[in-house]
Amino acid sequence: MSSILPFVLALVIAGNPTQPSEICQRFFVTTQDGYVNVRSFPQVRKGNVLAALPTGSSVEISQHRQGWSRINFPVSGWLASNQISRISCDAGRELLMNLGLPTMSNLGKKSQLGDEKAAQTLVKISPYVDGVSEEVYAGVIAEWANKNPSFLVSILNRQNPSMRQSVLSSLDFGLGATNSHQRQKFENFLQRLSSDNPTLRDWHRRNRVYPKVNTKLSTKSILMWL
Repeated sequence: MSSILPFVLALVIAGNPTQPSEICQRFFVTTQDGYVNVRSFPQVRKGNVLAALPTGSSVEISQHRQGWSRINFPVSGWLASNQISRISCDAGRELLMNLGLPTMSNLGKKSQLGDEKAAQTLVKISPYVDGVSEEVYAGVIAEWANKNPSFLVSILNRQNPSMRQSVLSSLDFGLGATNSHQRQKFENFLQRLSSDNPTLRDWHRRNRVYPKVNTKLSTKSILMWL
């Protein structure tokens, strides 16, 4: 008996190796729609959408109220409680890959065709992508910029500066190298815009190697620099 006791105590201290380690679990967006709108207050009202999060996005909840949940990460706002669930991190990643990312691509295709709702949703996703979703998002925005740049710029001109700059950051990444065909095509389009265009101005602030915009110069003068 005395020879067995030390062995038993060793097992207790070390823990049972056959028990699985604690599974990572968090709240994720689980809606089958592919994305969820985050609102400024817990009601569905026109004009109160702050952001959009793809299915598979991780969120942190701070409050529940009558079918709504207030989140404080990755953005502060309200979303419907039935659109989020506490699941394993692996399941969350699967949802992102199988639903969230394809939804972003689908929104991009609709945006290329001039779909206002899809375009506004896609833009509102911009600040909340990272990792693989950021790479996919950048590619989607770059394709939109090449297929329908005028519609993209019209949408961006209506955003607040922070949102517009976030989308342009993704676009800058998605267009690739300075001499890429996609980048040159988009910038050639930009040079035809009025010098006081908000998107043109923000783009030049990001890419200072290109001609700076001067409000006293006409579009024709800018084109002569190229």
